[in-house]
Amino acid sequence: MVWVLFEELLGSSAVAVRVVAPARLHLGFASTGLLMWPWSGIGLAVEEPQTVVEARPVGEPGIRVSGPRSDEALELAELVARRVGLGAGVDLRVVDAPPRHVGLGAGTQLALSVLEAVSRIAGAEPRLDILVSAGVVGAFSWVGVAAFKSGGFIIDLGAGLSVRRQHITLRFPQEWLVVHARPPGRQGHPRKGEAEKLRAMSYSRETEQRLVELLMKEIVPGVLDRDLELFGRGLAEYQRTVGAAFASHQQGTFNPDSKPIVSAMEEAGLLGVGQSSWGPTVYGFTESRRRAEETARSLSERLGLVATVTEANNSGARVST
Repeated sequence: MVWVLFEELLGSSAVAVRVVAPARLHLGFASTGLLMWPWSGIGLAVEEPQTVVEARPVGEPGIRVSGPRSDEALELAELVARRVGLGAGVDLRVVDAPPRHVGLGAGTQLALSVLEAVSRIAGAEPRLDILVSAGVVGAFSWVGVAAFKSGGFIIDLGAGLSVRRQHITLRFPQEWLVVHARPPGRQGHPRKGEAEKLRAMSYSRETEQRLVELLMKEIVPGVLDRDLELFGRGLAEYQRTVGAAFASHQQGTFNPDSKPIVSAMEEAGLLGVGQSSWGPTVYGFTESRRRAEETARSLSERLGLVATVTEANNSGARVST
């Protein structure tokens, strides 16, 4: 009876904290440590698909979680609750979350969203080190963290001497539409074994030199000058150079599930086409909404893909209380 009265007073639909996080596309590592710090790389925060988490205090002790990927969210919430000393009960709802292991950074975005929500319910500052020390985020790439914090086009400066990973964020042209597509279901690279493969990776000096040249002479200038052709040309070669280095780990320059999507997007006239992380999500860019929508529709109808037209997120996660 007390529990029912408490919920009536609080309001069963009251939301104390709502976190809306962008997805991230990982566009490839620029260095394994020869010319830049190890695991320097680039990425982009995009508006869709979003990770949405809501949390509110409740009278009953403990953590209740509902929604997609609730088992994973519960583990994260319990980790954060232990570290921040959560005293009250909390009702955590995962409103929306893309699947893991498809190249959208879904694991990192859910973890950061839960950290933000549970910490704020506890009246504590969200501490990123809780997730980093537990090995949940940031082991190799910082792109997902940067996408959550600031959005935009991200240059991850790698694992250097600084205790905290550093990154640069550039505002990505909002008029450049992003089309990304993937086969339905989980067909990407599972996290198990990823660390061992990455630790064994080492670019040749020629590979790394070319990646840094493409980054500094075409990709970054393309973003700054809003020159999609320059950006797209540089990114397409950058992706193939990275893919060739990773070919032995993913059965070719692209994941086998990604390869036909790459070809279809290029045939449709999209620029800067490439594979996000291990795939199978593939992305491409255009300034034409008609071309973007026609391409997405064709990919969906002809190849049975989950295809999305979106744009850059230049602000990071949105948190409301």
